Amino acid sequence: MRIIMTHGYMLSGTGSNIYVQSLCRALVSEGHDVHLLCQDPHPLTYDFVGKGATVNVGGVEDLGEQETPYPGLCVVYRPEIGDLLPVYVYDDYPGWRVKTFLELTEEELDDYLRRNVEALEKVLGVSDAEAVITNHSVPGPLIARRALEGSDLPYISIVHGSCLQYVSRKSEMYMGLTSEGLVGARDILALSSHSAGTIAEDFPDLAGRTRSLPGGVDTYLFHPGAFDRGVLEHLEGGPGRGRAQRTLLREALRSSGHAGELAGALRAVAESYDARSHDTDAGERLRGFLDREGPLLVYVGKLIHSKGVHSLISAFSRVRKETGARLLVVGFGTFREGLEALTFSLSAGDEATVERLAEMGKLLEGGPAGPLEHFELTDELLGDAEGMEDDVLFVGALYHGDLTKILPAADAAAVPSIFPETFGLVAAEFAASGVVPFVSDHSGLREAGEIVGRGLPFDLRVGMDGFEENYAKALNDYLKLPEEERRRCEELVRRNCVEHLSWGTLAEKLVALVD
Repeated sequence: MRIIMTHGYMLSGTGSNIYVQSLCRALVSEGHDVHLLCQDPHPLTYDFVGKGATVNVGGVEDLGEQETPYPGLCVVYRPEIGDLLPVYVYDDYPGWRVKTFLELTEEELDDYLRRNVEALEKVLGVSDAEAVITNHSVPGPLIARRALEGSDLPYISIVHGSCLQYVSRKSEMYMGLTSEGLVGARDILALSSHSAGTIAEDFPDLAGRTRSLPGGVDTYLFHPGAFDRGVLEHLEGGPGRGRAQRTLLREALRSSGHAGELAGALRAVAESYDARSHDTDAGERLRGFLDREGPLLVYVGKLIHSKGVHSLISAFSRVRKETGARLLVVGFGTFREGLEALTFSLSAGDEATVERLAEMGKLLEGGPAGPLEHFELTDELLGDAEGMEDDVLFVGALYHGDLTKILPAADAAAVPSIFPETFGLVAAEFAASGVVPFVSDHSGLREAGEIVGRGLPFDLRVGMDGFEENYAKALNDYLKLPEEERRRCEELVRRNCVEHLSWGTLAEKLVALVD
């Protein structure tokens, strides 16, 4: 089958990017041809991409091609949209002028939509596609509807969570544009039952066309047998964070006076390195960290307030005290400096600085000042966290090729988001690696925890009332189980993931809907 897929961003680094990458790979592995519109600057670095091109109102310009091991062909087209990249949640993207959709002027939005509609029209003309699949609730479906006007070609819309939560629900105009796009879709696919319910709440008239299609994970790439210490040799050097930034952060904590001064100093640290790269000494530090005794707990994801890593650090202090555990934090984001500052200050018993950081909250990631949510500073926490710094390791961003070779070393994983999540793909990736993931008991994470945890003698879902304490108890109870029993749990979550959440399973279901 010949399918056009639209996605306005890159193919790595975030959940939705990886979702699109993995889905396209699964489709071409089944022999389908995919014509993908996205903004990845290096499409031919992906093994499933056979051709790369740019596209604008003037036509398609080829950038190159390569052989792939898959029976289907994926052609990636990069629409020429200028230097402005609209996003749902602000983050830095090298080479781009970045604004959230809510910050766009009317002229900027119109120009972005027009360029993407023109690009899709050109791809429709050269692809002989049989169907279109859009990603995100806005503006992907709207772009498809406008480009397909007068055509009988159907489009199906896959709704990810960020656009609804961070854009549509906060703007009457964007809610209208979301509705305009989705109303033309033949089917609307949500990544979890929770997300399907959210769409039905916002657009009751579309409930009959909305269904849940959870998944997926690459169960060949993420595998318990994938562990390979050799990957550490590749995690040295580069433009990422290093010793200099760690020194600057400590100096900022010592010398900064008021909250604004500290926030500015931490931003200066963040701007001094490439956040999307692994730390310059990640391999060396990981080597020593993995060699140490004690259970290994891992977090992988964006380092922003809504992901709840500050809550995890609080809970971990108690887990460490009872089990001798270590915490590995993998990811990038504007809250990294704030999280490392919090870890250092808790470890040093610096109550005044911890209080200040907790009060600043989202200011530490560039947002408005406001206290950290699901974080309570107590004497017990300060006592448990004493000396914790050496047992918490931040290494920056690791992508799938490296990450999959490290995850199987973990004894447990945490997905502690405090803001609604569409599904929780990272929980499935942990499970596929044979690592038992404990997830926040809300939104799509609840469904992810239920699927990968089927048959376990305990619940993977952590209640939000008394969140930090609940997380600590869940992790402590699990890590104290006999090793043989934990091995059985690891095998079970892996089996659940393969049977229900693999990309192959998802691709088969999607094609059945499109066909």
